[in-house]
Amino acid sequence: MTRAAVSSGFTLEPQTAGRTLEFAAFGFPLGGAFVVGWPAAPGAVRYEADDQPALLHFAPARWLVPQPHPDIEALLQAAVDAGAGIVVDVEGKWQPLLLRGPGAKRVLATAVDIESALHERACAALTLFDCPSIVAACAGGYSLWVRASYAADFIAAVERLGA
Repeated sequence: MTRAAVSSGFTLEPQTAGRTLEFAAFGFPLGGAFVVGWPAAPGAVRYEADDQPALLHFAPARWLVPQPHPDIEALLQAAVDAGAGIVVDVEGKWQPLLLRGPGAKRVLATAVDIESALHERACAALTLFDCPSIVAACAGGYSLWVRASYAADFIAAVERLGA
């Protein structure tokens, strides 16, 4: 990120995408023994110990699973085994980014009323600067997943805000 962005009170850091999955449920709400540990409420997120999102209920009957670890993979497999949905490998679909700092909320506010969008939610699927995105609150700011084909435009828009 540019010095202007840092001096504007935020940083935008592209992250390594790694393995990324999505779970699509065949019905909703989810039911059965496998749902223990699932963030089932709309906009709910299961966080890792480091406060990073691990399982995001970003849309009706849809969950994003960035860089799944064995515990999360076991949850997904139990859901598939129960016939509740399907896991799709979406590696390359999303570009993860971290937007942090005291100015992070102000950056997103130029595209959307982020407080309203995340009201009683930890994540949401949004369009930011004309880019399909998933936003989740995290320590010090927001974890973002921007459609990979839009990532360069998204980063350029944020850099312009920091200039």
